[in-house]
Amino acid sequence: MGHLTVRGNELFIGEEPVVELARKYGTPVYVYNLKRVEDNYLRMADALRKAGFKEWEIHYAMKANNNVHVLETIRELGGKIDATSPGEVKLAWEVGFGDGDIIFTGTSLSNGDLEFLSGTEILVNFDSLSSIRRFRGEPFRKVGLRVNTGVGIGRVEKTTTGGSEIGSLPVKFGIPLNRVDEAFDLIEEKDYTLSCLHHHVGSDWTGPKVERYFPALRNLLDVAARAEERLGYRIETIDLGGGYGVPHSEDEPEFPLYDFFSRVKEHLDERGFGRAKVIVEPGTYLVSDAGILVVQVNTVEEKNGRIFVGVDAGLNVFNSPALYNYYHEVVVCNRVAAEETVTATVVGNICESGDIFAVDRPLPKVEEGDYLAILNAGAYGYVMANNYNLRPKGREVVVPFPEGP
Repeated sequence: MGHLTVRGNELFIGEEPVVELARKYGTPVYVYNLKRVEDNYLRMADALRKAGFKEWEIHYAMKANNNVHVLETIRELGGKIDATSPGEVKLAWEVGFGDGDIIFTGTSLSNGDLEFLSGTEILVNFDSLSSIRRFRGEPFRKVGLRVNTGVGIGRVEKTTTGGSEIGSLPVKFGIPLNRVDEAFDLIEEKDYTLSCLHHHVGSDWTGPKVERYFPALRNLLDVAARAEERLGYRIETIDLGGGYGVPHSEDEPEFPLYDFFSRVKEHLDERGFGRAKVIVEPGTYLVSDAGILVVQVNTVEEKNGRIFVGVDAGLNVFNSPALYNYYHEVVVCNRVAAEETVTATVVGNICESGDIFAVDRPLPKVEEGDYLAILNAGAYGYVMANNYNLRPKGREVVVPFPEGP
């Protein structure tokens, strides 16, 4: 309610009719509802507050969506930033975030990346021994470690970032448990201060997968206890990472925020870390369901017994269905419900066999010229778009419309 609604059989986002937005700005167009971003942020903040953490921070994973208006919304709410590249850091600076508002957790960092970071006061979570060795920070600089706790959880294999391998894919992220002592050695040799331990198990997990998070957390707290014993001082910050999921269909449950963070607090208390600062790094949870991708139908045609609905965007504009095989709801914006329905396969305009948004999906009867909305497109959409086939990436629009030029 108040986000995606149906009025007169037409789809609205916030107070704006989606069809009118599409006609005004052209398609393909991403539309983000900043009020929904705000609601998602405030819900998470409330869950963290009620869990009873002594100190907590929300660092938005800006790799999910780096639209300036989204970033400004997060900043105005008191949120901070999780960055993964110098480019993201520079954009965060431009929006008004300072070094103390940014945590950097990157992978396969170049010497240039490390040199850039050494000139800042940003807390860096190192995910490899190599990056610690090559980093030229000043003595006593506070640093963090990204630990691979041996547990991975994601919506699919390609969004799982913990463990040694997921299905056929080896996992590249984090310092494995059997090498954390080497990381402690390097930190001591370079006179750094280990202030943060971080892990990130994967992206967009919810439902039964939530239970699998807690063995990972216990392993992270084991490392924290080892670090304190070895280094002789307290670990200030436990960084829980992110990945909290959102439903992609009515069959999937909401993420149990309140129960989840309450249980995290219990684990920290039991292990003696109840007074540590807690950081979370949500991306998908804050922006995924706040955004839709609007496309226009240009082709409706039967081929080999299937109805194909061709649209004016492809996997270059939104690659989640092709890259991750994610399910995304599709809505006919100008005719949300209709007595006459059709089973249709929605495809894009890129010359790739995998350029498919939905297979054999029941929809109101679709006509050429109709507008479709692909839901849950606010995360990892436009940020991953490209000009493959020399097709345009589309554009972004936010509602409510920002004041000023």
